[in-house]
Amino acid sequence: MNGCLMRILVPAVLAASHLFPTHAAAQEESFPILFTNVHVFDGVNEARIENANVLVVDNLIAEVSTEPLAVANAQIIDGGGRTLMPGMHDQHVHLTVFNPLSDGLRQNITPFHLGGVATIRSERILMNGFTTVRDLGGPAKSIARIIDSGMFPGPRIYSSEAFITQTSGHADFRKLNDRHPTLSGQGPSHWVESEMSFIADGPDQIRMAVRENLRRGATQIKIMVSGGVTSEFDPLHSLQYQADEIQMAVKTAEQWGTYVTCHVFTEQAIRNCIDNGAKTVEHIPFLTPEVAEVMVQKQIMFATAVAPVYSVSTEQAEAFYTPASFAKWKAVRDAAANMIEVIQTTPGMIDLYTLGTDLINNWDQTLEQDKKMSDEFKYLLEANFTPFDILRIATSNGARMNRLTGLNNPYQDGPLGVVEEGAYADLLLVDGNPLEDILLLSDPDTNLKIIMKDGVIYKNTLD
Repeated sequence: MNGCLMRILVPAVLAASHLFPTHAAAQEESFPILFTNVHVFDGVNEARIENANVLVVDNLIAEVSTEPLAVANAQIIDGGGRTLMPGMHDQHVHLTVFNPLSDGLRQNITPFHLGGVATIRSERILMNGFTTVRDLGGPAKSIARIIDSGMFPGPRIYSSEAFITQTSGHADFRKLNDRHPTLSGQGPSHWVESEMSFIADGPDQIRMAVRENLRRGATQIKIMVSGGVTSEFDPLHSLQYQADEIQMAVKTAEQWGTYVTCHVFTEQAIRNCIDNGAKTVEHIPFLTPEVAEVMVQKQIMFATAVAPVYSVSTEQAEAFYTPASFAKWKAVRDAAANMIEVIQTTPGMIDLYTLGTDLINNWDQTLEQDKKMSDEFKYLLEANFTPFDILRIATSNGARMNRLTGLNNPYQDGPLGVVEEGAYADLLLVDGNPLEDILLLSDPDTNLKIIMKDGVIYKNTLD
């Protein structure tokens, strides 16, 4: 599908690409950019670097100094005492997945439609201040290629490519009477089973699925190891994939120098993943203190992705989900508060926490949905995380997780998620101090005056 997506999307994005700066244009007219009169949150330390100057040369930060910098031919941007901070990371997105997961994807969406909407979404996500995302299921590498070429604006994408799921697992999107791609002996019956989600049972099939995703350009691998809310045929308590299957996914990913992350809800599912070599886990609503301590010991990073349970009311969820999915949603909602308490009371857990939204909607409602990505800050603040912790979770913690991709990392020129010499110039100029008022970031259209990615300014609304 990657080739198909490119053929259908290139004409559309070329028509719009003149509206946005491109990497080629930036290289042809490359002048240093000097931010002056800014207070820097560097992504790591709570105290801002006051009255600083930050020099960007090409796509990297060349210098951060509290002394004046004299730079020939530089474009000077007076920050006016605003806060300069790293671009943010959303570590759990699905650019190419839309509701309803079974009927919608299989009956009403083509790969071309999917790719077109996902590309359009990328601009909105960048304008929210998220300069990097980790896509955890769905064919997103084609979108990354379009963005990285400079043809269309969007975030850096760490793509997992197709979900890997067992039969009747969380990413088995078939309806009840759809044939099985292996048991039928006829292969996949729909593009979803060949592009969106691999149904793989046993170590041999899992090894092949992992290798196919890596062939397509995946930077890390995502497997489903417990039940989920939206899937029809797996109860929340179900344990998915056995030890030898998880180990095969991990071993195959490690041969390419990268890692496996797991969709997990229950305590036993979390243990199954971390005991068998997974480096990160997703969701973890039924986290216990005992498992949290093991995660700290083994340095298992995670994204909770609480927005789907906190962003809607019980009444809205009941109307939206099937009765079976609503019952699962309610159980997760009820467990989430305890999960947050465990994270906050286990020393070292916040250092492993990354921000993830995991928002999925109908394809024609995704742009409005994506405007609400920053609502995650509100949920974390209401859960008594400090603004500093939230900022770390959204910047340097996410970047540290992405470094687990090793040589699979497509962005090797410098670190992300920090403001320091040699780092990528992914920068936000915030009108105010998010260390005092984190909700400034929940209104990016108003409060993000400059959005820079890879040394290119995509938004500048300074007067």
